[in-house]
Amino acid sequence: MTSAIVFATAPAADGGMAAALKLDDGTPLERLIAQLDGLDVHVIARPMFASALDSLLPGVTVHTSLGEAEDLLAVAEIARSAGEDVVLMPGELVTQPSPLDRLGGGTAMLTLAAPPDGTRAFAVRAPGGRVLSAASPYHWVGAPSAYFGEVLRVDAGNTPALAAAAGRAVELPETEVEDVPALLAATLVRDGTPVAARDARTQFWARPLSKADAERTAAELGDYDEDRARLDAAVKANDGFFTTFFVSPYSRYVARAAARIGLTPNQVTLLSACVGVLAALAFAHGERWSLIAGAVLLQVAFMLDCVDGQLARYTRNFSRFGAWLDSVLDRGKEFLVYAGLAIGSHTDVWLLAAAALSLQTVRHMFEFSYWDVHYKALASAPQPPLDQPGDRPGPPPGEDTGLTRAPAAVHDSDGLASRTLGVSRLLDRPPGIHWIKKMIVFPIGERFAAISITAALFTPRTTFIVLLVWGGIGGIYSLSAHLMHTIARRSGYVADSGFLSALRDDGLIARALAKRVHIRSRFNWLVPGTVRALEYGVLILTAALAHGHAMRACFALLAVLAFHHYDTVYRLRQQGAPPPAWVSIAGGGWDGRIILAFIALLAAVTTAGMAVAAALLAIVFVGESVSSWIGPARVQPPLTYADEEDENE
Repeated sequence: MTSAIVFATAPAADGGMAAALKLDDGTPLERLIAQLDGLDVHVIARPMFASALDSLLPGVTVHTSLGEAEDLLAVAEIARSAGEDVVLMPGELVTQPSPLDRLGGGTAMLTLAAPPDGTRAFAVRAPGGRVLSAASPYHWVGAPSAYFGEVLRVDAGNTPALAAAAGRAVELPETEVEDVPALLAATLVRDGTPVAARDARTQFWARPLSKADAERTAAELGDYDEDRARLDAAVKANDGFFTTFFVSPYSRYVARAAARIGLTPNQVTLLSACVGVLAALAFAHGERWSLIAGAVLLQVAFMLDCVDGQLARYTRNFSRFGAWLDSVLDRGKEFLVYAGLAIGSHTDVWLLAAAALSLQTVRHMFEFSYWDVHYKALASAPQPPLDQPGDRPGPPPGEDTGLTRAPAAVHDSDGLASRTLGVSRLLDRPPGIHWIKKMIVFPIGERFAAISITAALFTPRTTFIVLLVWGGIGGIYSLSAHLMHTIARRSGYVADSGFLSALRDDGLIARALAKRVHIRSRFNWLVPGTVRALEYGVLILTAALAHGHAMRACFALLAVLAFHHYDTVYRLRQQGAPPPAWVSIAGGGWDGRIILAFIALLAAVTTAGMAVAAALLAIVFVGESVSSWIGPARVQPPLTYADEEDENE
């Protein structure tokens, strides 16, 4: 059973206990404990209030404590005996819905975009959802990106670390302000325990410390529309321009309707895929009316693709299988649409279709690899000692510095790369530039909009040319930014090879060479995308040289390979492990497939060879992937709630 530790220790303005202020017909503490029903609740209180709480809170374990040091020792004792997760929060906290509603699984803290009016909140720096630095009554943070919402969940695997952190925090000098959750959060981060940041977004949050505060909180809580807040929170906070302004304003209501009729996110995902198949069939017909119908159906499919994620966030119904299914089917229906357009074209555009598929996949392989290395580089930066107040040299920032976005990477160079990145961040300030930069990278909303508009008004050839030109510009833009970040990165971090080697998809020859040649460089993240470009480019070249229907067979083979390579990424994200090594070996690996492609070309069997390879590899890759989801992994909470194909989108 999850243990909840509630600190009823903050004094109220009148000298009483803030958690015991009058709030409607009860107190903040009573309201909070009701929200924690089903948990093993421990309340830590000062002696003058502990005896009263014993009688007022049946079923709750009350611990008497004389001060912060004893609070920490009590936390250490509870953490050592806890069988499951431990949650910490102040007793005067007033939230709606439950304080745990937005935390999800794992070790995580609730974060606020800005400190509430009149309420103390400690800053955190959490780029990419990983807390890299946290303030406390003793510690300060430079360049914060959010504020601690005073709710900290520590999963069962990290409860020993929590007990150790409490023991270490006791040794810190006393401060005028007591805040054990913030102090423990800062200690865990300094000790290297991974802590995720979960944005409270539209969740109601208040910590009344006086009678006036409590009255204002009660009034605001009475006006709080929880369903509206849940609906607003269902929409991704950082989405693309087209999705934000042309889809989410109405798709959220479709998500709410889906919840009311009992649909699950996975059912909506499958429905979106079915509509995507219908769009591809309409495009394949090739007439003007069918191209227009396909364009409309594609937008419906995309709207439903937004709805499944919004429904998951609205109902808090996440699963690893659902995250994988959503991601894989997104790619599947996009490539089916490419095939439909190529089939319906009155001119041969299979080369363009294969190039568009390859460009999109190669771009994403660069993105996946970069962001994996990027966040590992941030997380690998050494933490300062616990007794060092600041997370960086120099004096603490002034009280009026305000909230600033954390830098995208940790840099110490004054070179051209760092200066260019600084200019890029400055360009985000003028209105509209932020959205232009998001559109340049050509996220999925813009891609589907471009496909629909160009297919309905022009020809499939025009559609593929737009995809290649815009996608190429977006790829160059993103790759250039990633290269500059890598050059400017302070630590010279060398990537762990686990994620990157899985994305390479080596065959027997490449594996043998990899054992002999070990290249360690901060630019290792470029390797998987480069290998994909080489492999897909060679396959397209051999198909072009073979003539006939070889390019159609090549497109089918590329689609199967793309499934395998995307599946590898999404399994690493949601299962924590790539497909087994035998899958890559059975598939020949990128090296084996290139050799076989040249052999088939010399033997004049490229079309038949690629068609047979596509069929056989589909059986191996899809069959093994589906079988990996049979069992407990289907229903486990996802390792990440991301429901898009890369971090830029």
